[in-house]
Amino acid sequence: MNEKPREKLIRFGDPRKLITEDLLSILLSHGSSTTNVYELSSQLAEFLRNRSNDSVTINDLKKFDGVGDVKAMQIISALELGRRFFDNTSKPGLAHMDWDFADLKQADRQYGVHAFHHYTAKFIPQIPSRIIQHYAHKKSVVVDPFMGSGTTLIEAKLHGCHSYGLDTNPMALKIARAKTLKLTKDKLSEIDDFLLRLTDAKNNFKVSNDLSSIELFHGSNQWFRNDVSQKLSCVLGIVRDYSMDVQNFLDVGCSNLLKGMSNARMDSVTPVLPENPIYIDRKHYYREVNNLTRDIPVFRRILTHVRKMREAIIEFNQETDDKLVCEAMMADSRKLSKFVDHCDLVITSPPYWSAQNYGDIHKLSMGLFGTGTAVGKEIGQNHNSYLDDMNIVVAEIARILKGHFAIVMGHDEKKRTHEKLYEIILQNGFEPVDTIVRQISSQASRARQIKEEYIYIFKN
Repeated sequence: MNEKPREKLIRFGDPRKLITEDLLSILLSHGSSTTNVYELSSQLAEFLRNRSNDSVTINDLKKFDGVGDVKAMQIISALELGRRFFDNTSKPGLAHMDWDFADLKQADRQYGVHAFHHYTAKFIPQIPSRIIQHYAHKKSVVVDPFMGSGTTLIEAKLHGCHSYGLDTNPMALKIARAKTLKLTKDKLSEIDDFLLRLTDAKNNFKVSNDLSSIELFHGSNQWFRNDVSQKLSCVLGIVRDYSMDVQNFLDVGCSNLLKGMSNARMDSVTPVLPENPIYIDRKHYYREVNNLTRDIPVFRRILTHVRKMREAIIEFNQETDDKLVCEAMMADSRKLSKFVDHCDLVITSPPYWSAQNYGDIHKLSMGLFGTGTAVGKEIGQNHNSYLDDMNIVVAEIARILKGHFAIVMGHDEKKRTHEKLYEIILQNGFEPVDTIVRQISSQASRARQIKEEYIYIFKN
């Protein structure tokens, strides 16, 4: 992993398999007394990515410590050679498009069925949508080995492609299956019946004054007030009268609201109990929250959200071909070829080695629905084993893929994990096609430290 850029080029024999920073390091040869060549190359690469070739001048480059007239002329000459040899007849690369999506409103980032359930660190649907439009055709098979809440599957079906997704998080499976529900008249009738019965419960339910509390799951009493538990128990009782697909659909609707109806702090992604029932919400204007007395309209919130879900799933089914395969699976991506034997396009955003523990994030929902914990050892808890696991996943992708592979990775300043994953992909026989750098405008929790992410596109 400490191999020098020149050694990489000798080993690969193909400059396309080196990242921009490596190529610049070779071109520059050395840095200055205060800036080493790799730091200088990283600074120049970031600068050049935001400038077109004809807008870069020698004086621009000389502003960087360690770049004088000679090095500036070398860089300008290399850029001009690249411009002259560029094949203008080829299909324009995706890197020339705007990938920041900075002007998108939240509603545009989470439209339709994408808004069913929050999911930490998921990529916006515009990313897989654009990649599918560029590299896939009707009836192509698209795979996401780290499916999450199903964003890639949804976009693949909207674009007329078959799709498969794998994940070891049981809540991810529930959410993805709800979003891609194949609606029938009977299922729609069940959803409508639920809305009618829940409306009746909203109008007629009386909270019991019985001091004995309802336990929704082991330890639930610390998370939910007794009046909330009674109402949730009523909702679940109604839900269990329907078919499995509709139960799952309604479960997801309830799950999305669960943390907000609990005693958990509102300013934490992972459910955490406050030290006192009255606390200051640090995320929402430092307002005071009183968990003992605040209004928690369980029935109204669920009714509102499920009605929105109903309209979205109807629209999704109207816009898509029900003959397309769209399958979300509880499966380990390290055994990908056991579940999918071929595909034309892979789009994924793997977990970061220091990623959030989804078992903790969804523990209220997992407790309520009895889903248990993730199957097998999660990827992403240890940096070294993470790279070993990702090597296995990439090898599995190479085994089934005949086409393009797009992977979205956050910039890891400390461990340089994105660069190490890039090399792992090359070592598994993939050829680089495009490198896209996008600025991340909205962050949550640990992801706040990631200011930009890379979209690497390969082919085999």
